[in-house]
Amino acid sequence: MAKKTTKTPKTKPAAKPVVLITGAAGDIGSALISALSPNYTLAGLDLEGKKADCELFGLDLSSEDSVKLALRRFRDKYGGRIASVIHLAAYFDFTGKDHPLYEKVNIEGTRNLLRGLQDFEVEQLVYSGTMLVHRAGSPGEPVDERTPVEPNWAYPQSKARAEEVIREEHGEIPYVLLHLAGLYDERTAVPTLSEQIRRIYERDPKAHAYSGSTETGQSFIHKDDMVDAFVRAVDRRAKLPAETTILVGEPEAASYQALQEKIADLIHGEEDWRTYKIPKTLAGAGAWLEAKSEPIIPDDFDQGEKPFIRPFMVEIADDHYELDISRARELLGWEPKHFILDTIPDMIANLKADPLGWYEANGITPPPWLETAGERSERPDKLRADAEAAYRDAHERFRWAAFLNMGLGAWLITSPPMLGYESPWMFWSDGISGALVIALAFVSLSWRFGLIRWPLAAVGAWVMTAPLVFWAPTAAAYLNGTLVGALIFGFAVLTRPPAGVSIPAATTGPTIPPGWDYSPSSWFQRLPIIILAVLGLYVSRYMAAYQLGHIDGVWEPFSQAPRAIRRTAPRKSSRPASPRPGPCRMPAWAR
Repeated sequence: MAKKTTKTPKTKPAAKPVVLITGAAGDIGSALISALSPNYTLAGLDLEGKKADCELFGLDLSSEDSVKLALRRFRDKYGGRIASVIHLAAYFDFTGKDHPLYEKVNIEGTRNLLRGLQDFEVEQLVYSGTMLVHRAGSPGEPVDERTPVEPNWAYPQSKARAEEVIREEHGEIPYVLLHLAGLYDERTAVPTLSEQIRRIYERDPKAHAYSGSTETGQSFIHKDDMVDAFVRAVDRRAKLPAETTILVGEPEAASYQALQEKIADLIHGEEDWRTYKIPKTLAGAGAWLEAKSEPIIPDDFDQGEKPFIRPFMVEIADDHYELDISRARELLGWEPKHFILDTIPDMIANLKADPLGWYEANGITPPPWLETAGERSERPDKLRADAEAAYRDAHERFRWAAFLNMGLGAWLITSPPMLGYESPWMFWSDGISGALVIALAFVSLSWRFGLIRWPLAAVGAWVMTAPLVFWAPTAAAYLNGTLVGALIFGFAVLTRPPAGVSIPAATTGPTIPPGWDYSPSSWFQRLPIIILAVLGLYVSRYMAAYQLGHIDGVWEPFSQAPRAIRRTAPRKSSRPASPRPGPCRMPAWAR
């Protein structure tokens, strides 16, 4: 008789715990889905129409009804128990201004989410915060979780307020606030770092300027290390305190100067990259003017990146964030496996291999010359090197203009006593202007400081204007200001290479602006304007000479019979008459 065999019944494998991620369609959300999927069932919340590697429920976080509807659809599919909710969704920009979406998405969106989750059995909420909510430290003084929460611009302020909402609305849901450092990987980085790389790559003059201490810096965190921290927080949800904050980032803060030198060495082979400290008042004024001068034209025609450096960034340039990650080590067993200065070479290699791709990945508009290089199938680094060589050659050939301006500066300083100025204001104006001209012209001898020619031209314009402002006492003083100021202005900006045009752009163009079918800067287009400008200058100076009393009449050609308009009475002066000083005497006001 055959032996009866009994089959062991197969047990149904236990369902994997469910993890719900807000902002699941983003870059960090996608990385988390990939890392968590072996051990968890993933679902996501994001805007309608987004795509992710898990089932996605569309919603608008700023709408309480939309959040409730999305969570109801999630419950129908996955039930009412959630192992962890990872809250990534947030609005962010780098303008420094308080945008309405900070309130709607970051703050009220968090409130709507937590209120919607009260009907679920949630084992944990993990919030993606930022280290910037803490008061900045100083080199050698790490920030830890006990450091006061004192955010000093709009984005971290909104994140701090969102954390207040979590404390108010979490109910029975345990939460972990991860205060994260600046994110980067081998291709992308937070805007501050990617813009720093861009400035050096393009040899932007601002790459040599900084308004804070170059010894300060901030902690960064590699994307892989960040994902690892989230995974550990989810895995250890039963062991973590019910309410906790954990700083996550590289404990060592790379200084601004260390990054400057590393980036410049890898891109240009220049180990000693000079960075000059700019007074905050001057830097703030420059950032404000640049922000106010943004072109108001359609986006289709906007070929340049809007100014990145804003006045608020000047104010926080000295902020320093090095982190004490003792709690991350203790509670998560987490330690970063990357360091920013070790990863920079890979970032620069990716930039050099595919510049346009790097700009796109970092959300930066590429300069026109870089797009031109792509259209011509030219290597951007070779194009930039050739353009730089041509620029330096032109600068060398026209260096004489800077020396002439230094001579004109010396002439201005000696003009008041030589021409017998009686006005103390004109005396000091010419003296100070002359000293500025000498200093600025000396700096412009370096090819790296082409933009300094514009402040030099501004001084020349002031030298022409000063005789009108201070009512030049003599015709000689008036004529001196007109001629010397015009020469300073001309030598500053009308010589080669063109001032204020990026080196590669001067070589590649484009010469026709977006939206135009011809170049408005050709000599054919310029000539009528130049003629009118010269005539206008002569007429205005001629009329001003009459107004100042240095000539007795002016020719008036528009009446029926052209005639000279002459004064009928001598010009009255508020200054008391004084004898002309002798050859060895100075006026009393100048002693």
